[in-house]
Amino acid sequence: MTKISEGQRAKRSNPKPRLHTPLLKGKSLSDEVSALADRIGMPLMPWQKWVFDDMMKVDADGMFRRKTIGLLAARQNGKTHIARMRILWGLLKGERIVAMSSNRNMALDTFREVAYIIQTNDFLAEMLAHKPRLANGQEMITFKNGGRYEIVAATRDGSRGKTADLLFIDELREITLDAWTASRPVTRARPNSQTLVTSNAGDAFSEVLNDLRERALSYPSPTFAWYEYSAPQGCDIWDKKFWYMANPALGWTITEDVIAEAVATNPVEATRTEVLCSWIDSLASPWAIGVIEATTDPDLELPIGRPTIFAIDVSPSKRDGALVAGVLLEDGRIGVGIMQLWSSEVGIDELKMADGIMAWVKQYHPRKLLYDKYATATIAQRLTNSGVIVEDCSGQHFYQACSDLAEAFINNRVVHSGQKELLAHLNNCAMKTNDAGWRIVRRKSAGSVAGAISMAMVTWELTKPQSTPNIIIG
Repeated sequence: MTKISEGQRAKRSNPKPRLHTPLLKGKSLSDEVSALADRIGMPLMPWQKWVFDDMMKVDADGMFRRKTIGLLAARQNGKTHIARMRILWGLLKGERIVAMSSNRNMALDTFREVAYIIQTNDFLAEMLAHKPRLANGQEMITFKNGGRYEIVAATRDGSRGKTADLLFIDELREITLDAWTASRPVTRARPNSQTLVTSNAGDAFSEVLNDLRERALSYPSPTFAWYEYSAPQGCDIWDKKFWYMANPALGWTITEDVIAEAVATNPVEATRTEVLCSWIDSLASPWAIGVIEATTDPDLELPIGRPTIFAIDVSPSKRDGALVAGVLLEDGRIGVGIMQLWSSEVGIDELKMADGIMAWVKQYHPRKLLYDKYATATIAQRLTNSGVIVEDCSGQHFYQACSDLAEAFINNRVVHSGQKELLAHLNNCAMKTNDAGWRIVRRKSAGSVAGAISMAMVTWELTKPQSTPNIIIG
Protein backbone atom coordinates (compact mmCIF):
# COMPACT_ATOMS: atom_id res chain seq x y z
CA MET A 1 0.00 0.00 0.00
CA THR A 2 1.23 3.49 -0.87
CA LYS A 3 2.41 5.36 2.27
CA ILE A 4 1.12 8.94 2.38
CA SER A 5 2.81 11.32 4.80
CA GLU A 6 0.88 13.74 7.01
CA GLY A 7 2.34 16.63 5.02
CA GLN A 8 1.12 15.21 1.73
CA ARG A 9 -2.30 14.55 3.19
CA ALA A 10 -2.48 18.22 4.05
CA LYS A 11 -1.43 19.16 0.49
CA ARG A 12 -3.88 16.83 -1.21
CA SER A 13 -4.90 17.81 -4.71
CA ASN A 14 -7.93 19.95 -5.27
CA PRO A 15 -10.84 17.74 -6.40
CA LYS A 16 -11.80 20.46 -8.87
CA PRO A 17 -10.00 20.21 -12.25
CA ARG A 18 -7.93 23.06 -13.68
CA LEU A 19 -10.18 23.22 -16.76
CA HIS A 20 -13.83 22.25 -16.96
CA THR A 21 -17.07 23.16 -18.67
CA PRO A 22 -19.65 25.21 -16.72
CA LEU A 23 -21.17 23.07 -13.98
CA LEU A 24 -24.82 22.10 -13.92
CA LYS A 25 -27.13 22.66 -10.95
CA GLY A 26 -29.88 20.35 -9.81
CA LYS A 27 -30.37 16.69 -9.00
CA SER A 28 -27.55 14.20 -9.47
CA LEU A 29 -27.43 10.41 -9.25
CA SER A 30 -23.86 10.55 -8.01
CA ASP A 31 -24.85 9.43 -4.50
CA GLU A 32 -26.07 6.15 -5.96
CA VAL A 33 -22.67 5.54 -7.57
CA SER A 34 -20.84 6.54 -4.39
CA ALA A 35 -23.04 4.22 -2.27
CA LEU A 36 -22.35 1.35 -4.67
CA ALA A 37 -18.60 1.98 -4.47
CA ASP A 38 -18.77 1.92 -0.67
CA ARG A 39 -20.86 -1.24 -0.65
CA ILE A 40 -18.35 -3.22 -2.70
CA GLY A 41 -15.38 -1.87 -0.75
CA MET A 42 -14.03 0.41 -3.48
CA PRO A 43 -14.85 3.93 -2.23
CA LEU A 44 -14.44 6.99 -4.40
CA MET A 45 -11.81 9.65 -3.82
CA PRO A 46 -13.04 13.27 -3.49
CA TRP A 47 -12.07 14.14 -7.05
CA GLN A 48 -13.98 11.15 -8.39
CA LYS A 49 -17.04 12.21 -6.41
CA TRP A 50 -16.67 15.70 -7.86
CA VAL A 51 -16.70 14.32 -11.42
CA PHE A 52 -19.65 12.03 -10.78
CA ASP A 53 -21.67 14.85 -9.21
CA ASP A 54 -21.71 16.78 -12.47
CA MET A 55 -21.72 13.96 -15.01
CA MET A 56 -24.66 12.25 -13.32
CA LYS A 57 -26.97 15.28 -13.31
CA VAL A 58 -30.54 14.45 -14.41
CA ASP A 59 -33.62 16.44 -15.34
CA ALA A 60 -37.11 16.23 -13.83
CA ASP A 61 -37.82 13.09 -15.86
CA GLY A 62 -34.64 11.36 -14.66
CA MET A 63 -32.88 11.77 -18.03
CA PHE A 64 -29.15 12.45 -18.15
CA ARG A 65 -28.33 16.07 -18.90
CA ARG A 66 -24.73 15.20 -19.83
CA LYS A 67 -24.62 13.11 -22.98
CA THR A 68 -20.88 13.22 -23.75
CA ILE A 69 -18.27 13.35 -20.99
CA GLY A 70 -14.56 13.90 -21.49
CA LEU A 71 -12.20 13.14 -18.59
CA LEU A 72 -8.47 13.86 -18.70
CA ALA A 73 -5.90 13.22 -15.99
CA ALA A 74 -2.40 11.86 -15.66
CA ARG A 75 -1.93 8.09 -15.55
CA GLN A 76 -2.60 6.01 -12.41
CA ASN A 77 -4.98 8.53 -10.86
CA GLY A 78 -8.18 6.54 -11.00
CA LYS A 79 -9.80 7.40 -14.33
CA THR A 80 -10.38 3.70 -14.87
CA HIS A 81 -12.12 3.41 -11.49
CA ILE A 82 -14.60 6.07 -12.58
CA ALA A 83 -15.26 4.03 -15.70
CA ARG A 84 -15.59 0.80 -13.69
CA MET A 85 -18.10 2.30 -11.28
CA ARG A 86 -20.11 3.88 -14.07
CA ILE A 87 -20.21 0.50 -15.84
CA LEU A 88 -21.22 -1.39 -12.69
CA TRP A 89 -23.92 1.15 -11.86
CA GLY A 90 -25.17 0.92 -15.44
CA LEU A 91 -25.32 -2.87 -15.36
CA LEU A 92 -27.43 -2.70 -12.19
CA LYS A 93 -29.79 -0.36 -14.07
CA GLY A 94 -30.08 -2.77 -16.98
CA GLU A 95 -27.97 -0.70 -19.38
CA ARG A 96 -26.31 -1.98 -22.52
CA ILE A 97 -22.66 -1.00 -22.40
CA VAL A 98 -20.09 -1.00 -25.19
CA ALA A 99 -16.41 -0.25 -24.54
CA MET A 100 -13.42 0.28 -26.81
CA SER A 101 -9.82 1.44 -26.64
CA SER A 102 -7.08 2.18 -29.15
CA ASN A 103 -5.32 -0.83 -27.65
CA ARG A 104 -7.74 -3.75 -27.33
CA ASN A 105 -5.72 -5.16 -24.44
CA MET A 106 -6.50 -2.03 -22.41
CA ALA A 107 -10.23 -2.45 -23.00
CA LEU A 108 -9.86 -6.12 -22.15
CA ASP A 109 -8.03 -5.29 -18.90
CA THR A 110 -10.92 -3.08 -17.75
CA PHE A 111 -13.43 -5.76 -18.77
CA ARG A 112 -11.58 -8.42 -16.76
CA GLU A 113 -11.35 -6.10 -13.75
CA VAL A 114 -15.11 -5.54 -13.85
CA ALA A 115 -15.72 -9.27 -14.25
CA TYR A 116 -13.49 -10.01 -11.26
CA ILE A 117 -15.24 -7.42 -9.09
CA ILE A 118 -18.62 -8.91 -9.94
CA GLN A 119 -17.60 -12.51 -9.37
CA THR A 120 -15.91 -11.81 -6.03
CA ASN A 121 -18.79 -9.76 -4.63
CA ASP A 122 -21.85 -11.70 -3.46
CA PHE A 123 -24.22 -8.79 -4.07
CA LEU A 124 -23.10 -8.32 -7.67
CA ALA A 125 -22.60 -12.02 -8.43
CA GLU A 126 -26.28 -12.66 -7.72
CA MET A 127 -27.16 -10.30 -10.56
CA LEU A 128 -25.34 -12.36 -13.20
CA ALA A 129 -27.48 -14.11 -15.79
CA HIS A 130 -24.52 -16.19 -16.88
CA LYS A 131 -20.87 -16.57 -15.98
CA PRO A 132 -18.89 -13.78 -17.71
CA ARG A 133 -17.81 -14.81 -21.20
CA LEU A 134 -14.06 -14.31 -21.59
CA ALA A 135 -13.54 -15.91 -25.01
CA ASN A 136 -11.31 -13.87 -27.29
CA GLY A 137 -13.43 -11.54 -29.39
CA GLN A 138 -16.67 -12.61 -27.68
CA GLU A 139 -16.24 -11.02 -24.21
CA MET A 140 -19.58 -10.26 -22.57
CA ILE A 141 -21.14 -9.83 -19.14
CA THR A 142 -24.91 -10.15 -18.84
CA PHE A 143 -27.18 -9.41 -15.87
CA LYS A 144 -30.60 -10.89 -15.14
CA ASN A 145 -32.20 -7.46 -15.63
CA GLY A 146 -30.94 -7.24 -19.22
CA GLY A 147 -27.76 -5.33 -18.43
CA ARG A 148 -24.95 -6.18 -20.85
CA TYR A 149 -21.30 -5.20 -21.15
CA GLU A 150 -19.10 -5.99 -24.15
CA ILE A 151 -15.96 -4.68 -25.83
CA VAL A 152 -15.42 -3.94 -29.51
CA ALA A 153 -12.48 -3.09 -31.72
CA ALA A 154 -11.61 0.60 -32.22
CA THR A 155 -11.97 0.38 -35.99
CA ARG A 156 -14.32 1.65 -38.65
CA ASP A 157 -16.34 -1.58 -38.41
CA GLY A 158 -15.77 -2.55 -34.78
CA SER A 159 -18.91 -0.90 -33.39
CA ARG A 160 -21.08 -1.32 -36.48
CA GLY A 161 -24.53 -2.65 -35.61
CA LYS A 162 -24.08 -2.13 -31.85
CA THR A 163 -26.52 -0.24 -29.62
CA ALA A 164 -25.62 1.06 -26.17
CA ASP A 165 -26.85 3.15 -23.27
CA LEU A 166 -23.22 3.78 -22.32
CA LEU A 167 -20.30 3.98 -24.72
CA PHE A 168 -16.94 4.01 -22.95
CA ILE A 169 -13.79 4.90 -24.92
CA ASP A 170 -10.39 4.78 -23.25
CA GLU A 171 -7.20 6.48 -24.47
CA LEU A 172 -9.05 8.84 -26.76
CA ARG A 173 -5.80 10.45 -27.84
CA GLU A 174 -5.01 7.34 -29.92
CA ILE A 175 -8.48 6.82 -31.41
CA THR A 176 -8.68 7.41 -35.15
CA LEU A 177 -11.25 9.68 -36.72
CA ASP A 178 -12.73 6.70 -38.58
CA ALA A 179 -13.25 4.75 -35.33
CA TRP A 180 -14.72 7.78 -33.56
CA THR A 181 -17.10 8.58 -36.40
CA ALA A 182 -18.24 4.96 -36.62
CA SER A 183 -18.85 4.78 -32.86
CA ARG A 184 -21.14 7.80 -32.61
CA PRO A 185 -24.35 6.08 -33.83
CA VAL A 186 -24.01 3.42 -31.09
CA THR A 187 -25.89 5.53 -28.53
CA ARG A 188 -28.12 7.42 -30.96
CA ALA A 189 -31.12 5.08 -30.67
CA ARG A 190 -31.09 5.02 -26.85
CA PRO A 191 -33.03 7.92 -25.31
CA ASN A 192 -31.05 8.16 -22.07
CA SER A 193 -27.54 7.37 -23.24
CA GLN A 194 -24.09 8.66 -22.32
CA THR A 195 -20.65 8.54 -23.92
CA LEU A 196 -17.70 8.59 -21.52
CA VAL A 197 -14.21 9.15 -22.96
CA THR A 198 -11.00 9.16 -20.93
CA SER A 199 -7.43 9.99 -21.84
CA ASN A 200 -4.28 11.75 -20.82
CA ALA A 201 -2.91 14.63 -22.90
CA GLY A 202 -2.22 14.17 -26.59
CA ASP A 203 -0.19 15.90 -29.24
CA ALA A 204 -0.74 17.56 -32.61
CA PHE A 205 -1.76 14.21 -34.12
CA SER A 206 -4.51 13.42 -31.57
CA GLU A 207 -7.17 14.56 -34.00
CA VAL A 208 -10.32 13.43 -32.18
CA LEU A 209 -9.11 14.45 -28.73
CA ASN A 210 -7.97 17.86 -29.94
CA ASP A 211 -11.30 18.53 -31.65
CA LEU A 212 -13.31 17.67 -28.54
CA ARG A 213 -11.03 19.76 -26.34
CA GLU A 214 -11.32 22.75 -28.65
CA ARG A 215 -15.10 22.52 -28.49
CA ALA A 216 -15.04 22.18 -24.70
CA LEU A 217 -12.89 25.27 -24.28
CA SER A 218 -14.88 27.40 -26.73
CA TYR A 219 -18.68 27.15 -26.78
CA PRO A 220 -19.69 23.77 -25.35
CA SER A 221 -23.26 22.53 -25.38
CA PRO A 222 -24.80 21.93 -21.90
CA THR A 223 -24.97 18.26 -22.88
CA PHE A 224 -21.17 18.13 -23.20
CA ALA A 225 -18.98 17.90 -20.08
CA TRP A 226 -15.19 18.30 -19.98
CA TYR A 227 -13.06 17.72 -16.87
CA GLU A 228 -9.33 18.24 -17.37
CA TYR A 229 -6.81 17.68 -14.59
CA SER A 230 -3.71 19.01 -16.31
CA ALA A 231 -0.66 21.22 -16.00
CA PRO A 232 -0.26 24.18 -18.37
CA GLN A 233 1.64 23.53 -21.58
CA GLY A 234 5.36 24.24 -21.28
CA CYS A 235 5.36 24.43 -17.46
CA ASP A 236 8.34 23.62 -15.23
CA ILE A 237 8.20 19.84 -14.84
CA TRP A 238 9.85 20.04 -11.40
CA ASP A 239 7.39 22.54 -9.92
CA LYS A 240 5.25 20.52 -7.50
CA LYS A 241 2.22 22.76 -7.85
CA PHE A 242 1.87 21.47 -11.40
CA TRP A 243 2.08 17.89 -10.17
CA TYR A 244 -1.00 18.48 -8.05
CA MET A 245 -2.91 20.05 -10.97
CA ALA A 246 -2.55 16.94 -13.12
CA ASN A 247 -2.68 14.25 -10.42
CA PRO A 248 -5.90 14.54 -8.39
CA ALA A 249 -4.98 11.35 -6.51
CA LEU A 250 -1.75 12.93 -5.22
CA GLY A 251 -1.91 12.78 -1.44
CA TRP A 252 -4.50 9.98 -1.60
CA THR A 253 -3.07 7.02 -3.53
CA ILE A 254 0.01 8.66 -5.09
CA THR A 255 3.02 10.16 -3.30
CA GLU A 256 5.32 13.00 -4.32
CA ASP A 257 8.19 10.50 -4.34
CA VAL A 258 6.45 8.47 -7.03
CA ILE A 259 5.96 11.57 -9.18
CA ALA A 260 9.56 12.70 -8.60
CA GLU A 261 10.89 9.32 -9.73
CA ALA A 262 8.80 9.46 -12.92
CA VAL A 263 9.94 13.01 -13.72
CA ALA A 264 13.59 12.08 -13.12
CA THR A 265 13.60 8.94 -15.27
CA ASN A 266 11.05 9.47 -18.08
CA PRO A 267 11.76 11.32 -21.33
CA VAL A 268 10.55 14.91 -21.14
CA GLU A 269 7.72 14.33 -23.67
CA ALA A 270 6.49 11.33 -21.68
CA THR A 271 6.67 13.31 -18.45
CA ARG A 272 4.56 16.11 -19.89
CA THR A 273 1.85 13.88 -21.31
CA GLU A 274 1.69 11.01 -18.83
CA VAL A 275 2.72 12.65 -15.54
CA LEU A 276 1.53 16.23 -16.10
CA CYS A 277 -1.25 15.58 -18.62
CA SER A 278 0.15 18.50 -20.59
CA TRP A 279 -0.03 19.00 -24.35
CA ILE A 280 3.05 18.73 -26.54
CA ASP A 281 3.53 19.20 -30.28
CA SER A 282 4.54 15.62 -31.05
CA LEU A 283 4.62 12.38 -29.11
CA ALA A 284 6.75 10.76 -31.78
CA SER A 285 9.33 13.44 -32.48
CA PRO A 286 12.46 11.82 -33.94
CA TRP A 287 14.84 14.48 -32.61
CA ALA A 288 16.61 14.27 -29.28
CA ILE A 289 15.74 17.00 -26.80
CA GLY A 290 17.68 20.22 -27.38
CA VAL A 291 19.69 19.12 -30.44
CA ILE A 292 17.96 21.47 -32.88
CA GLU A 293 18.75 24.43 -30.64
CA ALA A 294 22.30 23.20 -30.00
CA THR A 295 23.12 23.07 -33.73
CA THR A 296 21.90 26.62 -34.47
CA ASP A 297 24.29 29.35 -35.64
CA PRO A 298 22.45 32.60 -36.53
CA ASP A 299 25.55 33.85 -38.40
CA LEU A 300 25.76 30.79 -40.66
CA GLU A 301 26.24 31.46 -44.36
CA LEU A 302 26.31 28.84 -47.09
CA PRO A 303 29.43 29.63 -49.16
CA ILE A 304 29.52 29.08 -52.91
CA GLY A 305 32.34 26.83 -54.08
CA ARG A 306 32.28 24.24 -51.33
CA PRO A 307 30.92 20.68 -51.98
CA THR A 308 27.18 21.22 -52.25
CA ILE A 309 24.15 18.97 -52.50
CA PHE A 310 20.57 20.05 -53.23
CA ALA A 311 17.40 18.17 -52.31
CA ILE A 312 13.73 18.81 -53.04
CA ASP A 313 10.46 17.56 -51.62
CA VAL A 314 6.76 18.19 -52.19
CA SER A 315 3.88 17.42 -49.81
CA PRO A 316 1.34 14.67 -50.68
CA SER A 317 -1.27 17.40 -51.33
CA LYS A 318 1.13 19.07 -53.81
CA ARG A 319 0.40 22.35 -52.05
CA ASP A 320 3.88 23.05 -50.72
CA GLY A 321 7.45 22.18 -51.56
CA ALA A 322 10.98 23.03 -50.52
CA LEU A 323 14.51 23.25 -51.89
CA VAL A 324 17.26 22.66 -49.33
CA ALA A 325 21.00 23.11 -49.80
CA GLY A 326 23.64 21.23 -47.87
CA VAL A 327 27.20 22.59 -47.97
CA LEU A 328 30.27 20.84 -46.60
CA LEU A 329 31.98 23.57 -44.54
CA GLU A 330 35.70 23.96 -43.93
CA ASP A 331 35.36 22.72 -40.34
CA GLY A 332 33.82 19.46 -41.57
CA ARG A 333 30.26 20.25 -40.52
CA ILE A 334 27.33 20.29 -42.92
CA GLY A 335 25.72 23.69 -43.26
CA VAL A 336 22.05 23.36 -44.17
CA GLY A 337 19.35 25.85 -45.12
CA ILE A 338 16.11 26.22 -47.03
CA MET A 339 16.83 28.06 -50.27
CA GLN A 340 13.25 28.43 -51.43
CA LEU A 341 9.71 27.40 -50.49
CA TRP A 342 6.70 27.04 -52.76
CA SER A 343 3.05 27.00 -51.73
CA SER A 344 -0.33 27.02 -53.43
CA GLU A 345 -3.94 26.57 -52.32
CA VAL A 346 -4.64 24.22 -55.23
CA GLY A 347 -1.28 22.77 -56.28
CA ILE A 348 2.27 23.89 -56.99
CA ASP A 349 3.15 24.87 -60.52
CA GLU A 350 5.89 22.31 -61.13
CA LEU A 351 7.28 24.22 -64.11
CA LYS A 352 7.79 27.33 -61.98
CA MET A 353 9.30 25.23 -59.21
CA ALA A 354 11.75 23.66 -61.66
CA ASP A 355 12.66 27.12 -62.99
CA GLY A 356 13.25 28.39 -59.45
CA ILE A 357 15.50 25.43 -58.66
CA MET A 358 17.51 26.00 -61.82
CA ALA A 359 18.21 29.59 -60.75
CA TRP A 360 19.78 28.31 -57.54
CA VAL A 361 21.65 25.56 -59.41
CA LYS A 362 23.35 28.18 -61.57
CA GLN A 363 24.58 29.94 -58.42
CA TYR A 364 25.76 26.98 -56.34
CA HIS A 365 26.55 24.32 -58.95
CA PRO A 366 25.58 21.38 -56.71
CA ARG A 367 27.16 18.02 -57.36
CA LYS A 368 23.72 16.46 -57.54
CA LEU A 369 20.13 17.01 -56.59
CA LEU A 370 18.33 14.39 -54.49
CA TYR A 371 14.62 13.62 -54.72
CA ASP A 372 11.97 11.04 -53.81
CA LYS A 373 10.67 9.30 -56.92
CA TYR A 374 7.25 8.89 -55.30
CA ALA A 375 6.89 12.62 -54.55
CA THR A 376 8.90 14.65 -57.05
CA ALA A 377 9.65 12.43 -60.07
CA THR A 378 8.20 14.83 -62.67
CA ILE A 379 10.15 17.80 -61.33
CA ALA A 380 13.32 15.70 -61.25
CA GLN A 381 12.76 14.77 -64.89
CA ARG A 382 12.47 18.44 -65.86
CA LEU A 383 15.77 19.13 -64.08
CA THR A 384 17.45 16.16 -65.75
CA ASN A 385 16.41 17.54 -69.11
CA SER A 386 18.15 20.80 -68.11
CA GLY A 387 21.42 19.04 -67.34
CA VAL A 388 21.16 18.59 -63.57
CA ILE A 389 22.47 15.35 -62.10
CA VAL A 390 19.62 13.94 -60.02
CA GLU A 391 19.48 10.89 -57.75
CA ASP A 392 16.55 9.10 -56.14
CA CYS A 393 16.64 8.91 -52.33
CA SER A 394 13.51 6.90 -51.62
CA GLY A 395 13.00 3.53 -49.94
CA GLN A 396 15.90 2.18 -47.89
CA HIS A 397 18.02 5.19 -48.77
CA PHE A 398 15.54 7.50 -47.09
CA TYR A 399 15.45 5.40 -43.92
CA GLN A 400 19.23 5.77 -43.78
CA ALA A 401 18.96 9.49 -44.52
CA CYS A 402 16.66 10.04 -41.55
CA SER A 403 19.00 8.13 -39.24
CA ASP A 404 21.99 10.08 -40.56
CA LEU A 405 20.25 13.39 -39.83
CA ALA A 406 19.32 12.34 -36.28
CA GLU A 407 22.92 11.25 -35.61
CA ALA A 408 24.27 14.44 -37.19
CA PHE A 409 22.16 16.49 -34.78
CA ILE A 410 23.38 14.53 -31.77
CA ASN A 411 27.05 14.65 -32.81
CA ASN A 412 27.00 18.29 -33.92
CA ARG A 413 27.88 17.39 -37.50
CA VAL A 414 25.14 19.60 -38.94
CA VAL A 415 24.55 23.33 -38.45
CA HIS A 416 21.73 25.66 -39.52
CA SER A 417 20.92 29.34 -39.06
CA GLY A 418 17.66 28.77 -37.19
CA GLN A 419 15.42 29.69 -40.12
CA LYS A 420 11.85 30.00 -38.89
CA GLU A 421 10.56 27.85 -41.74
CA LEU A 422 13.15 25.12 -41.25
CA LEU A 423 12.46 24.93 -37.51
CA ALA A 424 8.73 24.65 -38.19
CA HIS A 425 9.27 21.78 -40.63
CA LEU A 426 11.55 19.95 -38.17
CA ASN A 427 9.07 20.38 -35.31
CA ASN A 428 6.21 19.12 -37.50
CA CYS A 429 7.89 15.77 -38.03
CA ALA A 430 6.27 12.50 -37.08
CA MET A 431 8.16 9.25 -37.37
CA LYS A 432 7.36 5.73 -38.48
CA THR A 433 9.44 2.70 -37.54
CA ASN A 434 9.72 -0.80 -38.98
CA ASP A 435 12.39 -3.45 -39.49
CA ALA A 436 14.20 -1.13 -41.90
CA GLY A 437 14.63 1.59 -39.26
CA TRP A 438 12.66 4.79 -39.05
CA ARG A 439 11.65 7.60 -41.37
CA ILE A 440 9.82 10.90 -41.37
CA VAL A 441 6.25 10.23 -42.45
CA ARG A 442 4.51 13.01 -44.36
CA ARG A 443 0.82 12.21 -43.82
CA LYS A 444 1.05 11.86 -40.03
CA SER A 445 3.06 15.03 -39.52
CA ALA A 446 1.59 18.18 -37.96
CA GLY A 447 2.26 20.33 -41.03
CA SER A 448 4.72 20.68 -43.85
CA VAL A 449 7.90 18.60 -43.47
CA ALA A 450 9.32 19.15 -46.96
CA GLY A 451 12.27 21.10 -45.56
CA ALA A 452 13.06 18.42 -42.97
CA ILE A 453 12.88 15.61 -45.54
CA SER A 454 15.15 17.51 -47.91
CA MET A 455 17.54 18.24 -45.02
CA ALA A 456 17.76 14.51 -44.28
CA MET A 457 18.61 13.80 -47.90
CA VAL A 458 21.48 16.29 -48.17
CA THR A 459 22.88 15.18 -44.80
CA TRP A 460 22.83 11.56 -45.97
CA GLU A 461 24.80 12.42 -49.08
CA LEU A 462 27.31 14.72 -47.39
CA THR A 463 28.13 12.27 -44.60
CA LYS A 464 29.67 10.08 -47.29
CA PRO A 465 33.38 10.64 -48.13
CA GLN A 466 33.61 13.63 -50.49
CA SER A 467 35.97 14.17 -53.40
CA THR A 468 37.19 17.48 -54.82
CA PRO A 469 34.31 19.78 -55.83
CA ASN A 470 33.08 19.16 -59.33
CA ILE A 471 31.13 21.85 -61.20
CA ILE A 472 28.37 20.29 -63.25
CA ILE A 473 26.68 23.35 -64.76
CA GLY A 474 28.42 26.24 -66.44
